[in-house]
Amino acid sequence: MAYPLADGNFPIGALVLTGPPLRQGTAAADQIQRLSAELGSRLAAARAVYEAEQRAVRDPLTGLNNLREFERLLGTHAGPSPPIATLIYADVDRFKKLNDTLGHAAGDAALRHIAGILVSAVRDKDLVARIGGEEFAVWMPHTPMDAGLEVAERIRRTVETKAWRWDGEPHPLTLSCGVASYPASVRDVKNLRAAADAALYRAKEAGRNRVEKASAAD
Repeated sequence: MAYPLADGNFPIGALVLTGPPLRQGTAAADQIQRLSAELGSRLAAARAVYEAEQRAVRDPLTGLNNLREFERLLGTHAGPSPPIATLIYADVDRFKKLNDTLGHAAGDAALRHIAGILVSAVRDKDLVARIGGEEFAVWMPHTPMDAGLEVAERIRRTVETKAWRWDGEPHPLTLSCGVASYPASVRDVKNLRAAADAALYRAKEAGRNRVEKASAAD
């Protein structure tokens, strides 16, 4: 027998009991109804807390981690003996031109398209974040530079070749990437962001739609 769980008039689930059905009006039936009402309220409260937590750490446009959560999680790896790790910075090429030509709604759709490619390209334990307007970051713990470069190139190639359409028309998208690794690129994991950003800048300067790696650590 199923008893609805609701938050006011909004259904959120059901409490299902096995065994002989309970007759309405009996003490047991009344107790189950009170229990289902209490469970509904508690589940609704738990869902509200979860949704508030997600809003605090998620980018509302793409659903990726936001800059705040990216910085927090990156900070957890900055201990005295951090593990090997790779950071990819990726920036959509000529994004302002796309926005100016097709409009901001198209730009938003393009960002969501690229966000989906990023998530599909990495492992569950990796972190993908939108850290700026058209800039993304991929944090890959326990990943050396060579493996990070392979992932970055796969992402770049997929963005270039996977069709993105707006109003039924195909529009090319490309991505520039900068890749930095600890300890190959920097002696201090706290400097990874600056190293990845410098590599991304070189990718832009070299013509865009390419992957550049950070210089080796001194």
